Amino acid sequence: MAVNNAKIYGVEKYIDFVVGDFLQLAPSLKGNVVFLSPPWGGPSYKKMENFTLNLLKPVDGYSLFQVAQTIAPNIIMFLPRNVDVCQVEELSWLSSPPLNFEIEENYVRGFLKGVTAYFGNTGY
Repeated sequence: MAVNNAKIYGVEKYIDFVVGDFLQLAPSLKGNVVFLSPPWGGPSYKKMENFTLNLLKPVDGYSLFQVAQTIAPNIIMFLPRNVDVCQVEELSWLSSPPLNFEIEENYVRGFLKGVTAYFGNTGY
């Protein structure tokens, strides 16, 4: 689906699609930006008032972020609407040096679906 969407928007020549286990491939990857959309643990995330980064699977959000930092200086994370935003922001200042941080809410037909967090110089 990602390849199809890239073709629709005319950006496929700017993207290298790699299919595989992110955690296994990460040591061999280098880039400018890493986009992460980790599993939220199924529909049960909706019932939680405060979704924490340690609930992401197969690894927690902190570990996932550290792996992404070995690939690129700029990271984008798509997370559940009920994620603990303070924890997400914490990722930016735990980095050395601290990263620029911006967060946006993503709505579909007036319903808050998720949030996108931008770290580094991602052009937000």
